[in-house]
Amino acid sequence: MPRTPKASNPQPTPIGADRSLFVRAKKVPELMASDIRKRIVRGDLREGDTLPPEAELMIQYSVSRPTLREALRILESESLIVIRRGGIGGAMVMRPMLDATARHFGMILQDRGATVQDVYKARMVIEPPAMADLARAATKAQVAEIKKRLDAAEELVGSSAKYAHAITEIREYMISLAGNITVSLLTRLVDEILERYSARIGEARGEEWAQLQRKSQRSLRKLVGLVEAKDFVGAEKYWRTHLQEAANYLLSTGSATTILDLFD
Repeated sequence: MPRTPKASNPQPTPIGADRSLFVRAKKVPELMASDIRKRIVRGDLREGDTLPPEAELMIQYSVSRPTLREALRILESESLIVIRRGGIGGAMVMRPMLDATARHFGMILQDRGATVQDVYKARMVIEPPAMADLARAATKAQVAEIKKRLDAAEELVGSSAKYAHAITEIREYMISLAGNITVSLLTRLVDEILERYSARIGEARGEEWAQLQRKSQRSLRKLVGLVEAKDFVGAEKYWRTHLQEAANYLLSTGSATTILDLFD
Protein backbone atom coordinates (compact mmCIF):
# COMPACT_ATOMS: atom_id res chain seq x y z
CA MET A 1 0.00 0.00 0.00
CA PRO A 2 1.57 3.30 -1.03
CA ARG A 3 2.50 5.69 1.69
CA THR A 4 0.73 8.98 1.96
CA PRO A 5 3.39 11.66 1.58
CA LYS A 6 3.90 13.76 4.67
CA ALA A 7 2.81 17.33 4.41
CA SER A 8 5.91 19.47 4.19
CA ASN A 9 6.20 22.42 6.51
CA PRO A 10 6.45 25.62 4.48
CA GLN A 11 9.83 27.26 4.94
CA PRO A 12 10.17 31.04 5.17
CA THR A 13 11.58 32.72 2.12
CA PRO A 14 15.27 33.50 2.67
CA ILE A 15 16.03 37.13 3.38
CA GLY A 16 18.03 37.47 0.18
CA ALA A 17 15.22 36.09 -1.95
CA ASP A 18 12.55 38.67 -1.20
CA ARG A 19 13.49 41.14 1.47
CA SER A 20 10.20 42.99 1.05
CA LEU A 21 8.38 40.09 2.76
CA PHE A 22 10.37 40.70 5.92
CA VAL A 23 10.40 44.49 5.93
CA ARG A 24 6.77 45.26 6.61
CA ALA A 25 3.67 44.60 4.61
CA LYS A 26 1.48 47.65 4.24
CA LYS A 27 -1.49 47.63 6.53
CA VAL A 28 -4.98 47.76 5.08
CA PRO A 29 -5.60 51.39 6.19
CA GLU A 30 -2.38 52.46 4.43
CA LEU A 31 -3.40 50.66 1.25
CA MET A 32 -6.81 52.30 1.34
CA ALA A 33 -5.29 55.71 1.99
CA SER A 34 -2.83 55.13 -0.86
CA ASP A 35 -5.67 54.37 -3.30
CA ILE A 36 -7.63 57.49 -2.35
CA ARG A 37 -4.43 59.58 -2.43
CA LYS A 38 -3.74 58.47 -6.00
CA ARG A 39 -7.27 59.39 -7.03
CA ILE A 40 -6.81 62.87 -5.55
CA VAL A 41 -3.43 63.45 -7.19
CA ARG A 42 -4.68 62.16 -10.58
CA GLY A 43 -7.62 64.53 -10.40
CA ASP A 44 -10.30 61.83 -10.20
CA LEU A 45 -11.27 63.46 -6.91
CA ARG A 46 -11.14 67.25 -6.97
CA GLU A 47 -10.84 69.86 -4.28
CA GLY A 48 -14.23 70.35 -2.63
CA ASP A 49 -15.50 66.89 -3.52
CA THR A 50 -16.89 64.87 -0.63
CA LEU A 51 -15.97 61.22 -0.20
CA PRO A 52 -18.88 58.77 -0.06
CA PRO A 53 -20.45 58.07 3.35
CA GLU A 54 -18.65 55.70 5.71
CA ALA A 55 -21.05 52.83 5.06
CA GLU A 56 -20.46 53.07 1.30
CA LEU A 57 -16.67 53.28 1.67
CA MET A 58 -16.68 50.25 3.96
CA ILE A 59 -18.46 48.26 1.22
CA GLN A 60 -16.22 49.60 -1.58
CA TYR A 61 -13.02 48.66 0.24
CA SER A 62 -14.36 45.69 2.24
CA VAL A 63 -13.08 47.14 5.51
CA SER A 64 -14.37 47.66 9.02
CA ARG A 65 -15.25 51.07 10.44
CA PRO A 66 -12.05 51.29 12.59
CA THR A 67 -9.93 50.47 9.51
CA LEU A 68 -11.76 53.07 7.44
CA ARG A 69 -11.32 55.75 10.07
CA GLU A 70 -7.61 55.01 10.41
CA ALA A 71 -7.24 55.43 6.63
CA LEU A 72 -9.07 58.75 6.78
CA ARG A 73 -6.84 59.90 9.65
CA ILE A 74 -3.79 59.22 7.46
CA LEU A 75 -5.22 61.35 4.65
CA GLU A 76 -6.23 64.08 7.10
CA SER A 77 -2.70 64.20 8.55
CA GLU A 78 -1.44 64.77 4.99
CA SER A 79 -3.96 67.63 4.55
CA LEU A 80 -5.57 65.78 1.63
CA ILE A 81 -8.98 65.70 3.29
CA VAL A 82 -10.72 67.59 6.07
CA ILE A 83 -13.27 65.84 8.25
CA ARG A 84 -16.40 67.94 8.75
CA ARG A 85 -18.78 67.33 11.61
CA GLY A 86 -22.50 67.99 11.95
CA GLY A 87 -25.26 68.03 9.37
CA ILE A 88 -22.93 68.53 6.40
CA GLY A 89 -20.37 66.14 7.78
CA GLY A 90 -18.09 63.92 5.77
CA ALA A 91 -14.58 63.86 4.37
CA MET A 92 -14.00 66.76 1.96
CA VAL A 93 -11.12 66.54 -0.51
CA MET A 94 -8.39 69.18 -0.31
CA ARG A 95 -5.80 70.02 -2.92
CA PRO A 96 -2.24 69.05 -1.89
CA MET A 97 -0.84 72.19 -0.26
CA LEU A 98 2.77 73.23 0.14
CA ASP A 99 2.35 74.82 3.56
CA ALA A 100 1.81 71.43 5.23
CA THR A 101 4.72 70.00 3.22
CA ALA A 102 6.90 72.95 4.19
CA ARG A 103 6.15 72.43 7.88
CA HIS A 104 7.14 68.77 7.61
CA PHE A 105 10.16 69.73 5.50
CA GLY A 106 11.15 72.23 8.18
CA MET A 107 10.99 69.53 10.85
CA ILE A 108 13.19 67.25 8.76
CA LEU A 109 15.72 70.04 8.20
CA GLN A 110 15.72 70.78 11.92
CA ASP A 111 16.25 67.10 12.72
CA ARG A 112 19.21 66.99 10.30
CA GLY A 113 20.79 70.05 11.91
CA ALA A 114 20.12 72.47 9.04
CA THR A 115 20.13 76.20 9.77
CA VAL A 116 18.40 79.18 8.18
CA GLN A 117 21.78 80.01 6.64
CA ASP A 118 21.80 76.58 5.04
CA VAL A 119 18.37 77.27 3.52
CA TYR A 120 19.62 80.58 2.10
CA LYS A 121 22.51 78.77 0.45
CA ALA A 122 20.03 76.40 -1.18
CA ARG A 123 18.14 79.40 -2.50
CA MET A 124 21.32 80.75 -4.08
CA VAL A 125 21.79 77.43 -5.88
CA ILE A 126 18.21 77.29 -7.17
CA GLU A 127 17.19 80.84 -8.12
CA PRO A 128 19.96 82.43 -10.26
CA PRO A 129 19.88 79.76 -13.01
CA ALA A 130 16.07 80.00 -13.00
CA MET A 131 16.31 83.77 -13.60
CA ALA A 132 18.64 83.07 -16.53
CA ASP A 133 16.03 80.70 -17.97
CA LEU A 134 13.40 83.38 -17.45
CA ALA A 135 15.50 85.89 -19.42
CA ARG A 136 15.61 83.40 -22.29
CA ALA A 137 11.90 82.61 -22.24
CA ALA A 138 9.94 85.65 -21.01
CA THR A 139 7.52 87.34 -23.39
CA LYS A 140 6.77 91.08 -23.47
CA ALA A 141 3.36 90.40 -21.89
CA GLN A 142 4.95 88.45 -19.04
CA VAL A 143 7.50 91.18 -18.36
CA ALA A 144 4.68 93.73 -18.29
CA GLU A 145 2.80 91.60 -15.75
CA ILE A 146 5.89 91.36 -13.52
CA LYS A 147 6.25 95.15 -13.59
CA LYS A 148 2.57 95.55 -12.72
CA ARG A 149 2.97 93.27 -9.71
CA LEU A 150 6.05 95.16 -8.56
CA ASP A 151 4.11 98.43 -8.70
CA ALA A 152 1.43 96.89 -6.47
CA ALA A 153 4.02 95.54 -4.02
CA GLU A 154 5.59 98.99 -3.67
CA GLU A 155 2.40 100.15 -1.95
CA LEU A 156 3.14 97.66 0.84
CA VAL A 157 6.60 98.99 1.71
CA GLY A 158 6.74 99.45 5.47
CA SER A 159 4.56 96.43 6.26
CA SER A 160 6.91 93.61 7.16
CA ALA A 161 4.76 90.50 6.64
CA LYS A 162 2.59 91.82 3.78
CA TYR A 163 5.54 93.10 1.75
CA ALA A 164 7.53 89.91 2.34
CA HIS A 165 4.59 87.85 1.11
CA ALA A 166 4.02 90.04 -1.97
CA ILE A 167 7.68 89.92 -3.01
CA THR A 168 7.84 86.19 -2.42
CA GLU A 169 4.83 85.72 -4.71
CA ILE A 170 6.44 87.88 -7.42
CA ARG A 171 9.69 85.89 -7.33
CA GLU A 172 7.77 82.62 -7.41
CA TYR A 173 5.76 83.89 -10.38
CA MET A 174 8.95 84.84 -12.19
CA ILE A 175 10.51 81.44 -11.56
CA SER A 176 7.33 79.66 -12.66
CA LEU A 177 7.61 81.49 -16.00
CA ALA A 178 11.05 79.91 -16.49
CA GLY A 179 9.15 76.68 -17.18
CA ASN A 180 10.63 74.10 -14.79
CA ILE A 181 7.90 72.76 -12.49
CA THR A 182 10.33 71.03 -10.13
CA VAL A 183 12.44 74.16 -9.64
CA SER A 184 9.27 76.19 -9.15
CA LEU A 185 8.01 73.87 -6.41
CA LEU A 186 11.42 73.66 -4.71
CA THR A 187 11.52 77.46 -4.67
CA ARG A 188 8.11 77.63 -3.03
CA LEU A 189 9.15 75.04 -0.45
CA VAL A 190 12.26 77.01 0.49
CA ASP A 191 10.38 80.32 0.38
CA GLU A 192 7.84 79.08 2.91
CA ILE A 193 10.68 79.00 5.43
CA LEU A 194 12.53 82.14 4.37
CA GLU A 195 9.42 84.32 4.11
CA ARG A 196 8.59 83.53 7.73
CA TYR A 197 12.15 84.30 8.78
CA SER A 198 12.23 87.56 6.79
CA ALA A 199 8.93 88.75 8.28
CA ARG A 200 10.10 87.98 11.81
CA ILE A 201 13.34 89.90 11.34
CA GLY A 202 11.48 92.83 9.78
CA GLU A 203 9.17 93.23 12.76
CA ALA A 204 12.17 94.09 14.92
CA ARG A 205 13.92 96.54 12.58
CA GLY A 206 11.33 99.24 11.89
CA GLU A 207 12.41 102.00 9.48
CA GLU A 208 15.65 100.21 8.69
CA TRP A 209 13.54 97.39 7.29
CA ALA A 210 11.47 99.78 5.16
CA GLN A 211 14.69 101.06 3.59
CA LEU A 212 15.73 97.51 2.84
CA GLN A 213 12.36 96.89 1.20
CA ARG A 214 12.87 99.89 -1.09
CA LYS A 215 16.30 98.52 -1.98
CA SER A 216 14.67 95.16 -2.71
CA GLN A 217 12.28 96.90 -5.09
CA ARG A 218 15.17 98.53 -6.97
CA SER A 219 17.00 95.21 -7.19
CA LEU A 220 13.99 93.42 -8.61
CA ARG A 221 13.38 96.17 -11.15
CA LYS A 222 16.98 95.93 -12.28
CA LEU A 223 16.60 92.17 -12.62
CA VAL A 224 13.43 92.65 -14.68
CA GLY A 225 15.36 95.03 -16.92
CA LEU A 226 17.97 92.34 -17.57
CA VAL A 227 15.21 89.81 -18.25
CA GLU A 228 13.52 92.20 -20.66
CA ALA A 229 16.84 92.72 -22.46
CA LYS A 230 17.26 88.93 -22.77
CA ASP A 231 20.56 89.22 -20.90
CA PHE A 232 20.47 85.77 -19.34
CA VAL A 233 24.14 85.84 -18.30
CA GLY A 234 23.72 89.21 -16.60
CA ALA A 235 20.43 88.16 -14.95
CA GLU A 236 21.99 85.08 -13.37
CA LYS A 237 25.11 86.90 -12.19
CA TYR A 238 23.21 89.89 -10.81
CA TRP A 239 20.66 87.79 -8.94
CA ARG A 240 23.34 85.64 -7.34
CA THR A 241 25.12 88.75 -6.08
CA HIS A 242 21.85 90.21 -4.79
CA LEU A 243 20.93 87.03 -2.91
CA GLN A 244 24.36 86.89 -1.29
CA GLU A 245 24.09 90.49 -0.10
CA ALA A 246 20.56 89.90 1.20
CA ALA A 247 21.65 86.78 3.06
CA ASN A 248 24.59 88.59 4.64
CA TYR A 249 22.26 91.27 5.97
CA LEU A 250 19.43 89.03 7.15
CA LEU A 251 21.71 86.53 8.84
CA SER A 252 23.73 89.24 10.59
CA THR A 253 20.95 89.55 13.15
CA GLY A 254 22.52 86.86 15.30
CA SER A 255 19.04 85.46 15.97
CA ALA A 256 18.93 82.04 17.55
CA THR A 257 15.64 81.31 15.82
CA THR A 258 15.51 77.75 14.60
CA ILE A 259 13.71 76.57 11.50
CA LEU A 260 11.14 74.80 13.64
CA ASP A 261 10.40 77.98 15.60
CA LEU A 262 9.27 79.68 12.38
CA PHE A 263 6.24 77.40 12.18
CA ASP A 264 4.77 78.26 15.60
